[in-house]
Amino acid sequence: MRASTVVAWLLGVGLLAALVTLNDPAGVLAALTALGFWMPVAIAFHGVPLLLDVIAWQRLFAVPPRLAALFRIRWIAEGMNGLFPVPHLGELLRAQLARRITETGEAGASVVVDLTLGVATQVLFASFGLALFGVIYGGGPLLSGLIVAMSILAVAAATFYFLQRAGMFALAAVAVRRLAAPARRWVDIDDAMALDGRVRSLYLRREKVVLAAVWRLAGWFAGAGETVIILYGFGHPISLADAIILESLSHVARTAAFAIPGGLGVQDGALMVIAAQLGLGGELGLALSLAKRCRELVLGAPALAAGYIIEWRRRNAATA
Repeated sequence: MRASTVVAWLLGVGLLAALVTLNDPAGVLAALTALGFWMPVAIAFHGVPLLLDVIAWQRLFAVPPRLAALFRIRWIAEGMNGLFPVPHLGELLRAQLARRITETGEAGASVVVDLTLGVATQVLFASFGLALFGVIYGGGPLLSGLIVAMSILAVAAATFYFLQRAGMFALAAVAVRRLAAPARRWVDIDDAMALDGRVRSLYLRREKVVLAAVWRLAGWFAGAGETVIILYGFGHPISLADAIILESLSHVARTAAFAIPGGLGVQDGALMVIAAQLGLGGELGLALSLAKRCRELVLGAPALAAGYIIEWRRRNAATA
């Protein structure tokens, strides 16, 4: 693990701790405790957007693997991304696990394209959230800042796509082999070129890609249901429009802070600011964020354990 990753993770943890300390920790804890029955309901509901994301991923394969197997892999990868202090490590794990249940060699390419569609549809979801925010609550510095963040996200998504079309993995392999001599032993340019070819071929299946994007977008909108459930449990029912605003714009902040694992502190601060703009109060926004963090922990911890068990069994089978 690189030192910069550890520093970024510690920075996020420190920022989150500061937000809690400076915003009535006892009151926030009381709000979380008051959720009671609604916390497991919110945790269970997360299966809905997760399932929609898995359906989107499944649509990208020429021969779709079993939905249950992909769901398990996606759940493990999400747990890794949410709890392990290495950005996007879950995507690498997802490709590795998917490779074992597919015979077409599309596992890595499907993850790359699915990740691209995730960011692209997030831009659409955020645009809808920004439009709602502008129409209902007007402009202001917050709206301007969110537009800038979303524009950066859109440029990043477009850049990532065009780099894939240009042969991103082969170019990266050549650069790594030139800059780090030890890497020549494990970086294979032919494998990288093959991955580039599979990614390009997958994009040529336009109908599948468009259908996957539709499911991915549906997953983003479904995620707003978790916000509705949690705030209802807090005794602050909100409209679906407000839930979409909170969900979409907080995810923009989390994605923009990709260098900080899990967007620690950044997503939480964004929810505080947005909730205050919606008249809910910053403390309630922080409580909402911590409830989402609890859900990540409750679902992520067993996901990490499942991933470890799968890997342990694979190694034992290989050495047997």
